[in-house]
This record gives sequence, C-alpha cells and structure tokens, in this order.
Amino acid sequence: MAKKKMDKKLQGPAPPKRPGFDDCFSYEITDDCLMCGACAKKCPVDAISPGDGKYVVDPDLCIDCGTCGVICPVGAAVRPSTKRDTIAIEDIDKSKLVFNPGCAVCIYKPDVPGRLLDIIREHFGDAEMDLTCCHHDPHLEEGTTIINNCAGCDRRFRSLYIGVDTITIWEVLDSIEDLELPDHSGLTVSVHDSCGFRHKPQVHEAVRSLLRKMNIEIVEAEHSGTTSICCGDNFYGHVPNDVVEKRIKMRADQFPCEDVVVYCIGCVRSMTSGGKIPHYLPDLVLGREAEPMPDTLDEYHGKIMCYSDEH
Repeated sequence: MAKKKMDKKLQGPAPPKRPGFDDCFSYEITDDCLMCGACAKKCPVDAISPGDGKYVVDPDLCIDCGTCGVICPVGAAVRPSTKRDTIAIEDIDKSKLVFNPGCAVCIYKPDVPGRLLDIIREHFGDAEMDLTCCHHDPHLEEGTTIINNCAGCDRRFRSLYIGVDTITIWEVLDSIEDLELPDHSGLTVSVHDSCGFRHKPQVHEAVRSLLRKMNIEIVEAEHSGTTSICCGDNFYGHVPNDVVEKRIKMRADQFPCEDVVVYCIGCVRSMTSGGKIPHYLPDLVLGREAEPMPDTLDEYHGKIMCYSDEH
C-alpha cells in the first residue's frame, strides 16, 4: 500500500502572539484566484467575499477549517506559511508544570487523564493536574508550562493568558526515550490531524513517531499535517446539523484507511459518524480498545458546554 508524504512547507515563525488575543490563523487567497466563487459558496461562516480582482477572506470570521483550500480549483486559497513554535523540553521549569487534559477527555474517558498524569510524573516530577477550562483564566504562576491534550486548549492557553507556555502531551511522551508503549503490530491507519494544530508540524511529527514506536503502519491522506482540514465539527452552530453531518461524511471519506487515528474527542465523534473506525491516540498509548462515539452533535456539544460552565 503506497504511503503519501505530508506537506511540511511552513516557512519561519508565526507573528508574535498578542497576549489576551486568541492565537487564531485564517486562510488567505492569492493573486492566482480565478474569481470563480467556489470558495465563497462552500465557506460555512460566509467569511469569503469578492474583492479587487480576487476573493478575500475576512480573518475575523474565518474559522481556519481549510475548506476553501480543498475547494479552490487552482490552489489560490492557502494557509499562512508560518509555524508556531513550542517551548523546548529542556526549557520547561519542572517546578511549574501542570497537565490540563481538556474537557472532552475528562467527560468521555475520565480515567485517562490520571493515567497520563502518572506517566508525566514518572519522568518529569510532581506535575499538577489542572482542570480549568481553556475559556477561563487558570491563574497560574508566570513561567508555568501547561501540558495539554487538545488543540483548542493549546491555542487559548498559550495566547489568552499572560506568562503561560504550552506543549502537547504527544511532544512530551515522544521525548521519553525509555517510554514503554504497547505493540499494535498489524494495525494500518490514516491519521486525522486536529485542524487547530495545522501550524505546529512538530505535533504531527511527534504523533507519527509514537505510532511508529507502537508498530503501527501509517498511510497518509491527501490532506494531513499542515494541510489537514477540519473534521467538520467546527461547523457546528454555523450551519444546520444535517449540513454538518454531510461535511463530516465528506471528510471521513477522504481517508484511505478504515481505521483513523485521531487525537481529539470531537474527531472521534466525527469519524464514528462518518463511518470510520476511530482510534483515539491516548487509548493506543494506554493499550485500550477503540471506542466509537454514539453521541449526536447536540449531545456532544451540550456536555462540553456544561463542563466549561462548571470549570
């Protein structure tokens, strides 16, 4: 089975973060635009409109889903060619280290955060668990590093709250040379990269490194890594639910394998709905069986909203 290479064409660091502002990225349309309007018709948030000789994206409306980049017949809709760096492992102050697993994993797999924290503590000292929702200020000491499991948490914590650095659990686990991992020989998968990590190829590489260490074969989809597109869940609330589900099915059909590794609970729900067999990366690392997500869109988002309100 042929393997496809991921696109890694990110040039240089992203613009400096603005403390207090969500570190969002938006797509751009180049001068190659044919003015066909295909991107505007498919944009779920109506962020694209005709401009002077080309269509333009409103960065304040864009949800960085990547749909325009797939729809454009000439490749004029592109992501910014910049990379958001991660704090280096050796620069982490281990006395100011916390693990924030995110709301979804706490709801759907409540034993997973504690098991991951045990691994962190074994190799990095007495890290603390922090269950503050990323939409709320965690009030952490300046110089604190948050190990996170969620692209949305990573983005908000690193930008909305002053003095906080972030690193993903995948980069941390991949850095542990003697980490014991289960053997999943015989499993062949595609990988759905969380769209919120599109600008962090170091995360994509850590995820694949861990999969290889578990003897999992990877067959890349056309849109993966820095060119990954949203599983469809980000469309929720912007368009009717039946339109969201159609978009989810379209994304699921783009993966060449029936088994798809994801590292976002929302993507587990989407791949289940789209007819794939989702393998949540924490489950693979901990030797757990794959579990589908039976919730409807409203049930899933309702539970997330309640958790956010309470934390």
